Amino acid sequence: MNEAVLRARWEERVTTKNQKVLDKLWQDLKDERYVDDALREPEIGLEDLVQEAETRLKYWRLGGGRKKPVGRSVRIPVEVELDHYEKECAETAALYLAKKAASLPEVRRFRQERLGGKLLTTEEVDEFLRGELLREEPDDLHSPSELNWTWSAFVDDMGLVELLEFVVPTDRASRGLWRELLFPYEGSDGWMVSRKTLTENYSEFCLYLAAIFPWHPYDAARFLLTGERPEVVPLELSYNRHSRVITLNFAPWISEKTLRKAYRKCQTVVQGGDNRRMKERTLAVMRFVTEHTDDEGNRPSWSQLTELWNEQHPGEWRFKDRFGLRKAYLRAEEELAGPRR
Repeated sequence: MNEAVLRARWEERVTTKNQKVLDKLWQDLKDERYVDDALREPEIGLEDLVQEAETRLKYWRLGGGRKKPVGRSVRIPVEVELDHYEKECAETAALYLAKKAASLPEVRRFRQERLGGKLLTTEEVDEFLRGELLREEPDDLHSPSELNWTWSAFVDDMGLVELLEFVVPTDRASRGLWRELLFPYEGSDGWMVSRKTLTENYSEFCLYLAAIFPWHPYDAARFLLTGERPEVVPLELSYNRHSRVITLNFAPWISEKTLRKAYRKCQTVVQGGDNRRMKERTLAVMRFVTEHTDDEGNRPSWSQLTELWNEQHPGEWRFKDRFGLRKAYLRAEEELAGPRR
């Protein structure tokens, strides 16, 4: 399947026929490599494109001034089995931290002032979150001509995850705020946040809890409302399929044995096996070709590169033809950095 066929099938599936919007969506999906991924994996790629487009269309209908969602994560989680002791540590830590958080004066005050001194049921959580969104209608709200959207109708259509996405801005949680530096600070809506005003700003309170406890902001959000104990994840291993970087976060009581197991598991997911060193010549070829490539991606032909290489390496590293040099370069590119378009 080529790009033209893929786009035609994609346009048949999405729920807008506005050509300007379609063009902009398609360009965004190309820039973020969704189209490249779909062309490589056509069986599932079209579904991914449609799903991502529909998510963005929802935000487009909501209003041009609001940020679009981050989209599907490029981070692939890798599951690693913990031993019995590590599981017990995680469960005990989760119990302790939930008790610790519940005893905070700010949490007790929030639940008393905002929840009437009681915890909420699942149905009441949805109602509370919708109330948070309906307190102020966005100034930038507008709708395309073929749709009749209102802010209240849009909020009514949201499920729990969507409500949390709007109410709790997780893109700000990565700032890594420390408790002693947290107050006062400027909140997402531009006003100064203090310990006292946390009870008035639910979204900022969720980020505060996520800054001082090893919780995701959405887990903190549910904990505040329902008392549901957030899970403590003592080892998180993920692989970024674009940057090809492995990230490992772990608690200090995770064993060296488990860390080695995690590393091997990730190598299996990423490379299909153990991390074997490239041959010295293969690595040298990649450096050689890269040094002869300009900033616009232009380089001599493979025949010219092979001739130049053989002049500089007349011994065992010599290549018989251009195919050998090209094959070595592509192998190194895949192993070291992955192909880049």
